[in-house]
Amino acid sequence: MNDLENRLNTKLLNRTTRSMSPTEAGQRLYERIAPMFGGIQEELATLADFGDKVRGKLRINAPENPAFYLIYSKIRSFLAQFPEVDVEILINNSWSDIVAQGFDFGVRPLGDVAQDMVAVPISGERAMCVVAAPEYLRRHGQPEIPSELTSHRCIVPAFNAFNRLDDWEFFQNGQIHRVRVPASLTFNSTTLIKTSALDGLGLTWLPYYAVADELASGALLEIFAHVRAIYPPMDLYYPPNRHKTQAAEALIEWLKIEKVV
Repeated sequence: MNDLENRLNTKLLNRTTRSMSPTEAGQRLYERIAPMFGGIQEELATLADFGDKVRGKLRINAPENPAFYLIYSKIRSFLAQFPEVDVEILINNSWSDIVAQGFDFGVRPLGDVAQDMVAVPISGERAMCVVAAPEYLRRHGQPEIPSELTSHRCIVPAFNAFNRLDDWEFFQNGQIHRVRVPASLTFNSTTLIKTSALDGLGLTWLPYYAVADELASGALLEIFAHVRAIYPPMDLYYPPNRHKTQAAEALIEWLKIEKVV
């Protein structure tokens, strides 16, 4: 970096003993050349297509629930079929610009995907369930209608520090009804949400696919199944103008909802 600054006769970085930050000139240079590095990386990735084997690296940005329940469950068999593909899955419950951050794919509900993206469904319609442990219901009673949730202890999912899911929705008489529940416990981790529900610490509201095993075993019980809110499928999405490697094409086919694994 010193050699570059000397050649350009321009300071590119502000340096202290604790940190570095770009100068105005350094920031401008970065903004100009960063897309070039992205193009180089993409072109290098395409070289993998000239070999006989499917190989390369794929980066996926996804919220926690679909990452675990919709992607990881299929990634295991995908890697068994294509062992020379490296997969990086980064959990992010907030919206991300996958192009700017260098991801090959993002995962979000169809309504949250920009119209200029290609979207591929990787789930069916998603039912949301209010669930609780039998122990909790024995101690606190079972609410008979959704509005009674306001007098119960509720475990609330959070997307981030500023956005929590405490407006629970129910489909009744052809309309969506919302109930603002008390946040007795709040987590931005489905693992902690489900664990605390299993421990009898409150009721929670999660996608059916996230609690299907616990409902089948009786470890959790569903309340208000007849008024479940149903949401659009989760989609794998990507920019249409980016070259898709053999590895990317293989992953799209592997994750599509039509595929039976």
